[in-house]
Amino acid sequence: MYLSAKIINTIAISFPLISGIIYGRLLIMIFWYKTIKKAPELYLFYCRFVFDLVISVISFIKMIIYGLSVMTSLGDFFAVNHWLTFMFVWPVSSFSSLRAILLFFIALDRTCATYVPITFFKYRKLIPTPLIIGIVLCDILIEAFVAFIICEVDLNTPTNCTSASCISGSCYQKYWLVFSEVCYALIIALTLMLCIKIFFWNRIKKQTISGDLRRANRLALIEAITLVIFDFAPPIANTFYSNYFEYVGAMNSVCQTLGFVVESYLTTLSLQQKYRVVKVTSSGKTMYRTTVADLSEFKLAF
Repeated sequence: MYLSAKIINTIAISFPLISGIIYGRLLIMIFWYKTIKKAPELYLFYCRFVFDLVISVISFIKMIIYGLSVMTSLGDFFAVNHWLTFMFVWPVSSFSSLRAILLFFIALDRTCATYVPITFFKYRKLIPTPLIIGIVLCDILIEAFVAFIICEVDLNTPTNCTSASCISGSCYQKYWLVFSEVCYALIIALTLMLCIKIFFWNRIKKQTISGDLRRANRLALIEAITLVIFDFAPPIANTFYSNYFEYVGAMNSVCQTLGFVVESYLTTLSLQQKYRVVKVTSSGKTMYRTTVADLSEFKLAF
């Protein structure tokens, strides 16, 4: 591994740590201290926060192992004990797949609510959120089937490196890359449809929109840009340059956790942001009130 990869991996160890702290703080503020109002319409988002927190913790351990393997003599130990490194690399890939499916359902949910709002609000309640989460979690069985039955990952044979392709095997790595590319492409397409609809409705028709809806529009754009830069681009790069690990290190984990840092920070700002509410009373008097944003309106807006 080149010096550039060692430097990138060393710096990147802080990314999952920072994102884990931010997501942990965000969940505590929502469910423990209740300083951020909890909305049933946003349960899918809360589950995404949990997935991001779990991935951040596992990625932090994974990147420490990468750092120790390339900078110390423990590299030989990890190569011989293949099962040990696999127990940290494979869960990251599996939870990333779960998160991608959850993001797809969120993007589909938002897009349907925007394009067919009447039909959406009529039938959406027939599909409970726990059912969607159950479908998402079922993917872990598919991941295990692909890894151990189809690709026949061997945990007993020592490897000569600690990259994901060596640890998980080229078969499973190819499956994961194709799955990521297809799933993220669908998410980006749905998100772009959402952004086009919002732009047409608000700008072309010159509709007056609230501060909450403007914030929701920004979040939709941020999510699309984050997906393209931090989640969609690395697998594409890995497809064309399969040996780039030697030059840049575990770039998939680096970009993913850096994306978590950016997205978690912007999400926290949006959830905590205070805004001004203008209310006209029956007597014609204008009243102003400063309050904390209620994101349940974001979901209704879509």
